[in-house]
Amino acid sequence: MLVAAAQFCASNEISKNQDIIEKLTQNASLKNASLICFPECTNLIAKDQQELREKAELIDNSETIKKIKSLARRYSIMISVGSLLLKKSGQEKILNRGFLIGKYGECLAAYDKIHMFDANVGDGKIYSESDYFYAGNQLVTAQTEIAHIGLSICYDVRFPEMYRKMSRAGAEIIVTPAAFTEKTGKAHWHVLQRARAIETGCFIIAAAQSGTHADGRKTYGHSLIVNPWGQIIAEAKTLQTELVLAEVDLKEVDFARNAIGAWKSD
Repeated sequence: MLVAAAQFCASNEISKNQDIIEKLTQNASLKNASLICFPECTNLIAKDQQELREKAELIDNSETIKKIKSLARRYSIMISVGSLLLKKSGQEKILNRGFLIGKYGECLAAYDKIHMFDANVGDGKIYSESDYFYAGNQLVTAQTEIAHIGLSICYDVRFPEMYRKMSRAGAEIIVTPAAFTEKTGKAHWHVLQRARAIETGCFIIAAAQSGTHADGRKTYGHSLIVNPWGQIIAEAKTLQTELVLAEVDLKEVDFARNAIGAWKSD
């Protein structure tokens, strides 16, 4: 089974991001991928909190999710929407919500980011997601026709117990879409993704934002696909818009879990 991780630099123009989503989905379909995974903030990275609140799409009328469902049907491909920034009428805070869309355009699962990125990493910006995002409180996995898939978003990857719970629930593939900062990415990105694969015996698909965004943040890129043995089997070769592809054999999940007894010990 061929899977894809889509890398790009989301702007503060939703329609432009939708165009990129379409091109990458079409390319993945042409290569016969069964699943394409997009990064966190697929629809929007705003220049500031005011623009975020203005441009975040209404949760019950998101043009981006409508388009992605249409693309799934048109290209007969499953799509992991890393996350969309959405709002409910009358509520101040924003939802950072991931979706898993089936190849017929149906919503198989939705997940709200649990762990908020409140940090000062020394890159000149203060990150305080809890000030303007609602935190989720529920783990989400979905048994699909291609695999049992677990959903997570970016900062979640620093909380290993969450991933162990998903693997114990049956997940074979876990998506870790991200908008990792350049500074933390250089230090932690690869080791965190490999560790989550090793600890869970899962394939990890890490689709990443890459570049300089409207708010001035620089994201790290380096989209990855990691096998259950912790080996990086595909990585973005540039920091530009790119499609990362790898063959996934779910038999490797059983091999890794049977080989290493630590996975069973708790």
